[in-house]
Amino acid sequence: MHVAGYKYNEIADKMNLPLGTVKSRIFFARKRLQERFADYV
Repeated sequence: MHVAGYKYNEIADKMNLPLGTVKSRIFFARKRLQERFADYV
């Protein structure tokens, strides 16, 4: 949803999750992607 342009608070409301959880999950997902694709930079 973040990639589709939704704001953190919109995602939290729609998924019924705390805002901090949404931010944390996006942060760690972005970190994993950066590690996985580090060779492509």
